[in-house]
Amino acid sequence: MLNQGGQDAWKAGHHMNGDLFGFKFDAWEGGHRIPFIARWPGNIEPGTRSDQLICIVDMLASFASLLGQELPENAGPDSIDVLEALFSEPKESLRENLILAPRTRTHLGIRSGDWMYIPEQGGGGFTAENLGDHAFGGPAATAFTGRPNSDIEAGKLKNAAPPAQLYNLKDDPYQTTNLHDQLPETVQELQHLLTKETA
Repeated sequence: MLNQGGQDAWKAGHHMNGDLFGFKFDAWEGGHRIPFIARWPGNIEPGTRSDQLICIVDMLASFASLLGQELPENAGPDSIDVLEALFSEPKESLRENLILAPRTRTHLGIRSGDWMYIPEQGGGGFTAENLGDHAFGGPAATAFTGRPNSDIEAGKLKNAAPPAQLYNLKDDPYQTTNLHDQLPETVQELQHLLTKETA
């Protein structure tokens, strides 16, 4: 959603999501991706960065690990200890995948490695179409912000847009090009993984 305050901020030159595509409550990157900043003098080297995939749910397992506590059985089953990403640069990915939960459940997506899959069209967030509406979002809002996406033209989904979305975030971090129709095997693999992870 790009509410009235967000619309005013955008007009004034403040792009709250940077160049990321989408808005608050969307499955698109601009709807949920945020920087994670940690400072701990003597433990975390200043100026270091990590490209590890982490989520707020990982704080439960990470803080338990930091405090030497064992989580009760069934507590935080999807939480992963990511402390290694704060103190060093792990050679392997700490997290294999991550479920993205936008406003609309039908748009539950998955991030796996460089790939992001959304099983529907659009972002799955708010979709009011008129500038000035509090719940302004979706394709109409992309016309307002000028962010390009291969499925959208003049603030509307194209008739020929694929039924779902696949993006390579390493090559296309701003989600300009939906690769769904070009890579059916990757789509099938991620569909299966999403079904498995959300069952």
